[in-house]
Amino acid sequence: MKRFYSILLMILASCVMGQVLVGFQGKFVVLQESEGFVEVKDLEKLGLTFVLSEVSGRAYLIFEKKIILLNKDGTVTVDFLDVYEKSARFVGKRVFIKTELLQKILGLKPHRTASGQTALLDSAPILVSAVFEKNQLKLSFVGFVSEQMVSARTSKGKLTVEISPCLSSAISVEPVKVSTDGASVIVELDLGADVEPVMVMKMEANALSFELRMPMLGREWVANGVYWQQTTERIGNKELLVNYLWIDPSVVELKPAISSSGIGTMESVEAMVARNGAIAGVNASYFDPNTAIPIGLLIVDGKVLQNVYGERPIFVYSYAGTAHIERFYFELNVRVGQLLFIVKGVNTVALGDVLVFTREFGLPIPKRDDTIYFVVENGKVVSRGWVSKAPEKGFVLAVSNKYEKYLQEVRAGDLVEYVINTNFPYRIKHAVEAGPLLLYQGAPIPDRNQEKNRYGGNIARANATRTLIATTQDGKVALMVISDQNGSGGVNYDELVEFCLSKGFYSAMNFDGGSSSVMVIKDKIVSRTPTGWTRAVPVSLLVVQRSQ
Repeated sequence: MKRFYSILLMILASCVMGQVLVGFQGKFVVLQESEGFVEVKDLEKLGLTFVLSEVSGRAYLIFEKKIILLNKDGTVTVDFLDVYEKSARFVGKRVFIKTELLQKILGLKPHRTASGQTALLDSAPILVSAVFEKNQLKLSFVGFVSEQMVSARTSKGKLTVEISPCLSSAISVEPVKVSTDGASVIVELDLGADVEPVMVMKMEANALSFELRMPMLGREWVANGVYWQQTTERIGNKELLVNYLWIDPSVVELKPAISSSGIGTMESVEAMVARNGAIAGVNASYFDPNTAIPIGLLIVDGKVLQNVYGERPIFVYSYAGTAHIERFYFELNVRVGQLLFIVKGVNTVALGDVLVFTREFGLPIPKRDDTIYFVVENGKVVSRGWVSKAPEKGFVLAVSNKYEKYLQEVRAGDLVEYVINTNFPYRIKHAVEAGPLLLYQGAPIPDRNQEKNRYGGNIARANATRTLIATTQDGKVALMVISDQNGSGGVNYDELVEFCLSKGFYSAMNFDGGSSSVMVIKDKIVSRTPTGWTRAVPVSLLVVQRSQ
């Protein structure tokens, strides 16, 4: 019975709860309102000062020269003169004030936003200009605008923006039309083309800007050396959406990024793009869904973060600024004094005779009784014994105790170094292993059936949304996400091979696909995800400004 009443109270509470947008002196906060009351502490976001006295139990709200005293008996006193009954509530250390009284004290006026939300503002903004140039619509205001006051939608050939509450002194200048509807201002932009643009809205103190991208009309400039194109194409008798990033690797860099919490954790590609200040990004490596650990070679800025998986294609960005798709031999060794060990794994929870853990490993280093641990910093052994995390400028070497007789003489100060054996001819700055390999040097690969079998779960043969990377004969790079449009599920390996041949690519390979597939340009997801949401992944490939 108690459980029934608890559920009933929760349902009743949810029925009377709502949100109120409060705008005061250019600052905004969205408050949760319950039974006509809002929490006082949230008002600190508007620049007000909140103090709860542990001695008296009273609460004080202070702004400018006003002092509001809130008492546990429900009374509120303003400037020690005006007293309001039943206007305060105390729930533990949480203090609430009646919304109606807050409105009166701050001198706010009630409005409705474009979405119908209640808004209490000290003043409504005034639109003074609406200008469209260089694929950007810029709206300038006297006063301040919150994103909750704005509703923007695109349709074929048109962008419509509604701001409410808002006044207007702006005039219509083709192709922009400005009109008012009560307390709302409506701005309509006619693009003069029968396409639906991709829109990115940016907020400034007294302005709103809408960047419109229309890659379906051709390759659209994103940054120096980077162009975006979006098309609907027929692949294998299916209508599919294809997003391209056409990239000059001599101008920008293609660099893998890992989750902010390290290897063994995941993060959305859009978060990685934003955190790294990247131009764009796509998902990259395959990974173990149980551990979130990437599968296959991963090198970032010359540092090996994952060891090679084997016989799968690897995308390489060299120190010379060249891009390559190859299958090549790669062996990581570590030399301790006069001893040389083949490394079986890097940043992994799997078993292996010789393992390396770098600072980028986001999980505690596995502690095993049959393993000898050496902490290496600045190229020297600094200690022996297990630690949970590798040092900032070094790594932890974990060696099976079956080699103990060879390691008895290892001491602090002994030199330790990586030794890489590979037949790849260029210095590797960044690398991501994935696959399958689709084209090599302008032709389908002769072992395509074996290549399909190298990937479990029928990955190559199934229809799926795909992320792929290709190089061209003149050294450029294309990143692509091919998305399902009509329930076909996407494309399979053989259809991708034909697609890449039709584009004239030199070499091409897949990255992880399906629900992982996503393309992000700056702060916008431009690809169509098969699930309607974007999946967190452990590794992305970012397009960044080239470092010297």
